[in-house]
Amino acid sequence: MGSKIRVLHIIPGFGGGISSHVRNIINGINKDEVTIDVAGFTPYPDEFIAEVNNKGGKTFTLDNVRIHNLGKCIKQFREIVISGNYDAIHMHLADVQAVYFSILASTCGIKRKIVHAHIADQQGSEKALFKIRKKINQILTVSSATDLASCSKLSSEFRFGKKYVDENRVMHIPNSINATNYFEKISEDEIAKYREEFKIKEEQLIIGHVGFFGYQKNHPFMFKIARRLKERGVDFVWLFIGTGYNFDEYVHLAEIMGLGDCVRFLGRRNDVCALYKIMNVSVLASFFEGLPTVTIETQAAGTATVISDSISDETDMGLNMIKRVSLNDDVDNWSDAILEMSKIKVPEAEERKRNIEKRAFTTLTAAKLYTKFLKKEIMTYNLGTEIE
Repeated sequence: MGSKIRVLHIIPGFGGGISSHVRNIINGINKDEVTIDVAGFTPYPDEFIAEVNNKGGKTFTLDNVRIHNLGKCIKQFREIVISGNYDAIHMHLADVQAVYFSILASTCGIKRKIVHAHIADQQGSEKALFKIRKKINQILTVSSATDLASCSKLSSEFRFGKKYVDENRVMHIPNSINATNYFEKISEDEIAKYREEFKIKEEQLIIGHVGFFGYQKNHPFMFKIARRLKERGVDFVWLFIGTGYNFDEYVHLAEIMGLGDCVRFLGRRNDVCALYKIMNVSVLASFFEGLPTVTIETQAAGTATVISDSISDETDMGLNMIKRVSLNDDVDNWSDAILEMSKIKVPEAEERKRNIEKRAFTTLTAAKLYTKFLKKEIMTYNLGTEIE
């Protein structure tokens, strides 16, 4: 391996947590030490292409692997890998897909193949057939890799198997945030502007949720919490930020449940960092998560957060800003937790910044950790371990 390391990241597509993770690593990397190219199955926005190019990398859009164009896909991928002269490929894929690209990379002379786990569960995982399929997929995923990487221990256990965590054989790479703007205070004028835009009165409690509108994030349960808060006479507005395939269904459900006056559906926003700062408390009631970047963002921004007990405790930055509640608890317990956390004393920005940086959850610190991994200076890391 030469003095400058070249890596090809393979992502399912642009948009979502995986591409955000890769994007932050690229933005934090020292381009004199590491060059990262990205290959995925969807187009990229111009802004992302510019960021990759700025760090000396390239982006490639791959054809989806189908029987009728399998030869074309193989030729396309081999050309990318051979011309790229990569030291490693980093696959944000699993099971059969990971095996496919691992074999192709091997035929091009690539010896180092990193597989990265991002999810910690899937819908229907309680079924017997799923458990059998999961075990087979774990075997396939691990067999495709020389190195295992992951966003959390829960994700590692789901994708690779618990023994790989117990034997300390996984490199856990933080889902980092570009922290520049999170620690700055929002002005009173900006707060007033948002209150006017979302029709929020001065005295109302502001609850927030940021996430994809799909099964995983558990929106119907949050609507039940909102309805209970309303029944208890709490004067609040709940901001739901995001889009997804269940968006229209959930908006309709909220109306049916009589929540039209106290919920706001904001869709996709580019000002989420600022929106965190007008919230009194954030809620994440997910059925499962790998490691939700949103909880790192809320702690950086100074917003207390109530999360489900299915979310890894590695998300807690040691700032007493996270409260875990069981999904088996009733909505009154969740309501109590939300009201409690909305009143906590939030640590000052300097303390928040210090705790998040020393756990490598900022763009620069995570990229430095990743560079050490690529250089084989460190091969395992557990989230929460303080770095020098």
